[in-house]
Amino acid sequence: MSTLTALPGFKYLQVNSFQLKLIGIVLMVFDHIHQFFWMDGIPMWFTWIGRIVAPIFLFASAEGFHYTRSRGKYLLHLYIGFLFMNGVSFVVQQQFPSDDVLMNNIFGTLFLAVWYMWMMKMLKSSVTERSWRKGMIAAVGLLIPIGLSVVVLVALSAETPQVGVMYLSMLFPVPITVEGGYWFVLLGIAFYLLRRSRALQIAALTGLSAFLVYNSGFNWIGEFQWMMVFAAIPIALYNRQKGRNMKYLFYVFYPAHIYFLYFLAYFLHK
Repeated sequence: MSTLTALPGFKYLQVNSFQLKLIGIVLMVFDHIHQFFWMDGIPMWFTWIGRIVAPIFLFASAEGFHYTRSRGKYLLHLYIGFLFMNGVSFVVQQQFPSDDVLMNNIFGTLFLAVWYMWMMKMLKSSVTERSWRKGMIAAVGLLIPIGLSVVVLVALSAETPQVGVMYLSMLFPVPITVEGGYWFVLLGIAFYLLRRSRALQIAALTGLSAFLVYNSGFNWIGEFQWMMVFAAIPIALYNRQKGRNMKYLFYVFYPAHIYFLYFLAYFLHK
């Protein structure tokens, strides 16, 4: 089945791109409130519903890449966000040390997912255009993140200081070190490759969630990343309409609320 709009049966519950991202932002706040204030009694379900967030933004990134007029600029914005959060988080934790670790940086995951989308599109067009040069560039582009992962793995296995690995991961998104790891990157790629069929996109999400349950030894409660499968609901309702033009909302709100919650927790627990 090929569906370019919301799945049938949800005519009056459809959401546009802006509303989809807004759902992700609201649930993201719940998740991070639990992250910084769990010791104050914030319930676990705050982070359970937060599992829905990453698939929503990976799905939105696939849509954004398809519709953007400038793929390079789209990728650059994600990379700048990645560098900005790594730099600010490093300085903040140096100046305001806390038990809370600022590991949040979904920009790196989104960057890698979009990078692979671009390389795959370039590889496809190289075949239709019969351009071996474009094909070679795409092939090298596909291998670069994998090569960086190998470098990190080798460095981590060596009995040497890991400072270089840390700085490498801060400067370049690496599949094995970004938030969510390579599984999230693969999910973003799947959303893009299957975008002509909403049912297959949801099947990919469901399949990954099922694998995570299996991989955890069916530890449904202790390992609850599988709960991201419920992102299928807002994804199914998405109608491919743009909605309000606030494309920089996430770029600003994401780091702003992370640092606000970090400082709030820092001063309250001091």
